[in-house]
Amino acid sequence: MMSGNDSRNIPRSTSPCGEPTTEEIKYHKDAIARLNEELKKHQNAILELQKRLAPLPEVRRMMSLEDIISKTYRGGVSLTMLLFLAGMARFYMRHQSLNVDYSMFYKNFYQFTEKEMQFISLGHFRTEVLLNCGLMILLITPMVQVLLTGAYLVAVNKNWKYGLITLFVLAVLSISLLMH
Repeated sequence: MMSGNDSRNIPRSTSPCGEPTTEEIKYHKDAIARLNEELKKHQNAILELQKRLAPLPEVRRMMSLEDIISKTYRGGVSLTMLLFLAGMARFYMRHQSLNVDYSMFYKNFYQFTEKEMQFISLGHFRTEVLLNCGLMILLITPMVQVLLTGAYLVAVNKNWKYGLITLFVLAVLSISLLMH
């Protein structure tokens, strides 16, 4: 607010009709230009603050990493359920019972996977093959999730430390499946 003691020389209208003089118009145009400059400075300051307060790119990347993890688990569990349901439906259609009784003679997960893949490649789609594929997908899903997480951490986040930790977790999972 301007007071009566304002030191600026504000031109006053001297025309009898109260029409603004050329001097008044020029003064007000200059004042508007100064205010526009001040407004731009404040707008730039606000934009800078918004940039500083915005989430860091790493935080946004971690959200998409969470999406990768959740989609991997959902996809693995969904595919497992689909294979289990297909296997059980096929078994029921053949035997009119849901009492599935069979044994596995494999030493570890890798031998199990290799033999089942051989059956599939030869076109043998027994009920057990569908159930075993569902079991393989269920066991492989955490390994795929860990592998994708490690690749994401190294490739996108450039975080070698956590990438190596993830690689160690993948090695532990692989060894545990080899032993059982």
